[in-house]
Amino acid sequence: MIWIRGDANKDIGMGHVMRCLAVAEALRDLGQEVCFVVASEDAVPLLQTKGYPFIVLYADYRHPEMELPRLEELLATHKPALFLADGYFFTSAYYETVSKYTKVACFDDLGQADPQVDLLINYNIYASEDCYKEHNAKKYLCGAAFVPLRKEFSHVPYQVCEKATKVLLTTGGADKYNLAGQILEEAMGHPEASKLEYYVVSGRANHHLPSLQALENMHENITLCVAVEQMAELMKSCDVAMTAGGSTIYELSAVGVPFLCFSFAENQQKLVETYGANHWTDYAGNYLTDGNVMITDLTKKIVTLASDFKHRKQLSETLRGLVDGNGAMRIAQALTTLCK
Repeated sequence: MIWIRGDANKDIGMGHVMRCLAVAEALRDLGQEVCFVVASEDAVPLLQTKGYPFIVLYADYRHPEMELPRLEELLATHKPALFLADGYFFTSAYYETVSKYTKVACFDDLGQADPQVDLLINYNIYASEDCYKEHNAKKYLCGAAFVPLRKEFSHVPYQVCEKATKVLLTTGGADKYNLAGQILEEAMGHPEASKLEYYVVSGRANHHLPSLQALENMHENITLCVAVEQMAELMKSCDVAMTAGGSTIYELSAVGVPFLCFSFAENQQKLVETYGANHWTDYAGNYLTDGNVMITDLTKKIVTLASDFKHRKQLSETLRGLVDGNGAMRIAQALTTLCK
């Protein structure tokens, strides 16, 4: 049995659990049993839908060391073969405690920690073992070959249409700044952007859903997509996209959808800047520093991108070469080997 420790809630969104689900899916394909361990019940409905057993610690995800007494009891009783952790608050002391009971692997997409674990995974496209000067982990999986995407993102057929009309807009499941609403308001007031069709992805934890639904009712060219289960199919149906930094960037790359990116959190910044600096996409700015200027620029840039077929075709080919959609299976294979 492999335990996966990750959280999802209205503050941090669904990203950690979603990428862990991709790895869990691959582990199942390899014949491994998986159990999720979560701090609260926020992720439980999704885990139930996917058919995974789970343990709720009823703890504060921001202070994981406080959950250790309860977790140690569980580890001693159930004796999992491996413990995979995904979160920004786990400490070296936390990993040291867990390692007394089982082998430990962790995600570290920020590249800031280097705990004493058996396997460290940093799947960012700019990551390498050189990011870790202390080399505390026993083994590393670094780079875009290990982006943990669900199977639906592997070998997706995608056609770049000469006339682009459909825009995917994704700002994270929680979207605490209501960026989707702000971007749509700006687009509906732009003479060219208002002619495009918008498919807006949102999570159920988004407190701004009522205002997004109001916009959908006001404009025939806005479609709200809540808790999307077939994301690759939705992406495949769109001609261009606007997205915040995060796993969605890798998903769009695997499908081959030309996109614009922006950021509104520190952990998104390096990824969007890397894509922009390499001309894999156009970076529209950081909402926290640029505010409405970013939203205005994003609206102008999506019109330009939609009207340039040659550029979109070139971007699509480049993006598909960056991420192949098989990273979750590579991680699962490494975890399975580690169990042995």
